Amino acid sequence: MTCDLTLRDVRSVARIVNLAHRFNCRTTHIAVQADATVTARFAFAGPEVALSRLRAQIDRILAYEANPT
Repeated sequence: MTCDLTLRDVRSVARIVNLAHRFNCRTTHIAVQADATVTARFAFAGPEVALSRLRAQIDRILAYEANPT
């Protein structure tokens, strides 16, 4: 699974990597550029169920960043 993300908080990169580890997914690639916004490209490998759960959590992080209130 690959993800191209635009984030507001660079700490979200660490959160995503930690979630991948928690769901027993391997992080096979990370590329991050932190300017005014953070752009990140991740690649993960693992069981389909675990990747699906990871993607759901990433979507929650993105939703929170879009509307932090």
